[in-house]
Amino acid sequence: MPENKNVSKEKIAKSSLKMSLVTTISRVFGLVRDQIQGALLGTTFIADAFAIGFILPNLLRRLFAEGNMVASFIPVFTELEKEKGKEESKKFFRAVFTLLGLILIGVVAVGIIISPLLVNILYKSGRDNIEALSLASDLSRIMFPYLLFISLAALMQGVLNIRGYYYISAASPILLNTVIISMALFFYFFMPNFFSNMAYVFAFAVLLGGFVQFVYQMPFVHKQGFSFKPYFNFKDPYVIKMIKLFAPGIFGASIYQINLLVSTAFAGAIGEGRVSAVTFATRIHEFVLGVFAVSVATVMLPTLSKLITDNKKDEAVETLSYSLRLVALVTIPATFGFIVLGKEIVRMIFEYGAFSSKSTYLVSSALRYLSVSLFFVASYRILVQSFYAMKDMKTPVYIAFFTFIINAVSNYLCVYVFKFDIIGISISSVIANIVSFCILYVLLMRKLAVKSIINKKIEIVKTAVSSLFMAASVYGVKYYLLSNAADSRIFFIFKVFIVILLGVLSYSIINIVIRNDDFISFINMFVGRLFRKFVRK
Repeated sequence: MPENKNVSKEKIAKSSLKMSLVTTISRVFGLVRDQIQGALLGTTFIADAFAIGFILPNLLRRLFAEGNMVASFIPVFTELEKEKGKEESKKFFRAVFTLLGLILIGVVAVGIIISPLLVNILYKSGRDNIEALSLASDLSRIMFPYLLFISLAALMQGVLNIRGYYYISAASPILLNTVIISMALFFYFFMPNFFSNMAYVFAFAVLLGGFVQFVYQMPFVHKQGFSFKPYFNFKDPYVIKMIKLFAPGIFGASIYQINLLVSTAFAGAIGEGRVSAVTFATRIHEFVLGVFAVSVATVMLPTLSKLITDNKKDEAVETLSYSLRLVALVTIPATFGFIVLGKEIVRMIFEYGAFSSKSTYLVSSALRYLSVSLFFVASYRILVQSFYAMKDMKTPVYIAFFTFIINAVSNYLCVYVFKFDIIGISISSVIANIVSFCILYVLLMRKLAVKSIINKKIEIVKTAVSSLFMAASVYGVKYYLLSNAADSRIFFIFKVFIVILLGVLSYSIINIVIRNDDFISFINMFVGRLFRKFVRK
């Protein structure tokens, strides 16, 4: 049994690492995209309108795409393939692909029709600006079909993940970001007057990018023997089982995005620039989540589903524990880093063009508080995946509904009663994310009949201690290197990179000195992979 546990742990770590490397490249492209968007749109009402227009199809993407739908699909697919073989699982994929496509066409059509109504509800501060409301509605209508392409692409991602090809789907966002970057630069430099403003360019680029992501994955899925020919056997018992798992989990799987929608609505009531500021802060926040935390959760679900299907409870708990500790290795130091260096990071990434020092203040203020929830958001995703692996879709829904209420009430109090402005939005998100994690963690312990999910808690304590020392060193170096306001932009960026590298170095050294086994084993595995590749060459 110990050997099997080590195999599962090594598989998760290696697959997560491979996926994370690809995702890192994707996220870097995403940051470049956000830099260009910040430079061209800033935190003006145009940027707010784009953020409002995109949040609606993006929320539904989380509902139908990589969140609940894939989480419902993978356990049922795994069970079906084990019980009835690969040919039946291929028919199951065709049926789900057909059904999902039909549902999404209907959702997109309705979304395009009611976009003005939804925008008016979300964009309170734009109600006095007819141009802003009209722009947000137009952009939403343009981007709604993106939902169809990206959701079907996510279903293909689920199949590729089951087959162990994590890096293929992880690379697809690079195509989206490349399309957006290319179109933005092309129209800005060569056809600046083609659209009334650059927000339309970004909207059409999102639509085209979603289509490219969809087409890109089709050959890889087809190579695995799957067909895209329509199959209307929606009465198949396994299709019905997936629907029963999917339907109650719609709310629970996407609580993070739903809470973001609530936060955006309150931000839209505060004043101009707040919606886009929350959006930019969330982008940086999700950079850390996307680079490693989401990779761990994505890799863990197929592995955990197989272990639970095979009744290997002890190994499943060990896999879950190791996944949470891996996430802590990245998210805890990232939290300390954003608290100490958040303003400088935002200034380095975004502050040029239409993105002013005021924009930097708004975004960094939101980011500093939002970063406190990094570990809890990342771990919540893993806990939810655990319930889905056990085919329990209802429990996360109940918790999601409860935390949704907490988030809404907290936002109301912070914005309207305590007048915290944009900081209140982040504080509310942190409260909701921590509460949802704690409740779900306790319920999962009871469901698994264990006293604790995270074993080797001392390793997480060591991670926190190393992060604290890292923050102290970064704080000292920051005021030594970054106190000169007269530095050129390039020199400032160079010095910020130096500070970040020193922080990473100090974090690594402290972990090694106090012998954090999780950190040391992960680094040894990473170095070992590089060494083996070097030797092969």
